[in-house]
Amino acid sequence: MYDGLLLDHDGVVVTLGDERALHQAARDALLDAGVSEPDESAVETLAIAVSDEELTALSRQHDLPAEQLWRHRDDRVREALLAETTAGRKAPYDDTTRLRELDIPMGIVSNNQTRIVESVLDHYDLRELFGTVRARAPTRESLSQKKPRPTYLEEAMADLALEHPLYVGDSESDIEAGRRAGLDTAFLRRPHNADQRLAETPTHEVRSLDEVVTLVAESS
Repeated sequence: MYDGLLLDHDGVVVTLGDERALHQAARDALLDAGVSEPDESAVETLAIAVSDEELTALSRQHDLPAEQLWRHRDDRVREALLAETTAGRKAPYDDTTRLRELDIPMGIVSNNQTRIVESVLDHYDLRELFGTVRARAPTRESLSQKKPRPTYLEEAMADLALEHPLYVGDSESDIEAGRRAGLDTAFLRRPHNADQRLAETPTHEVRSLDEVVTLVAESS
């Protein structure tokens, strides 16, 4: 029996950010940091899933403090994703409304910045659905806490006093984080990951939040 539901944010509850907007944000961040002619490899590195090792290498390449470069990056990404949100291009999936049928504690666990996740949820009046949001601070140190580490999942479970929640994600790192936290997981296939092959084996594979709601209801 699942006593709660934890969900990734981007790609599960709301659509992903436009990659062009994220690449422009990375380019602007490099310019902000003093890189006069950012090359495409640097832009690609900073745009989406960045590791601390990649950040360190990039900062050394351009002789910049890693913390400074990351601050510019997270600020620019925040601006870009909030612009996408207010324009309606980053929006809840249609099946997100089904979550309102559940009468169990729910939380968001994301590798995105907390201030972005909360702003998106507030913009679409979804914040009330979730008893907790566990995500990144806009700091370099937060990179070491990202999934597949189970840190944010464990914190969300503690926040909601959960012992056996279901965790729903759309990436390999989500499924690994869930396994490391000892949780059942559901891999949600959306258009962006419909054909993705997984090394990690989720407890369930689903194609909508409708199926997630059914899974949770049938476990009670």
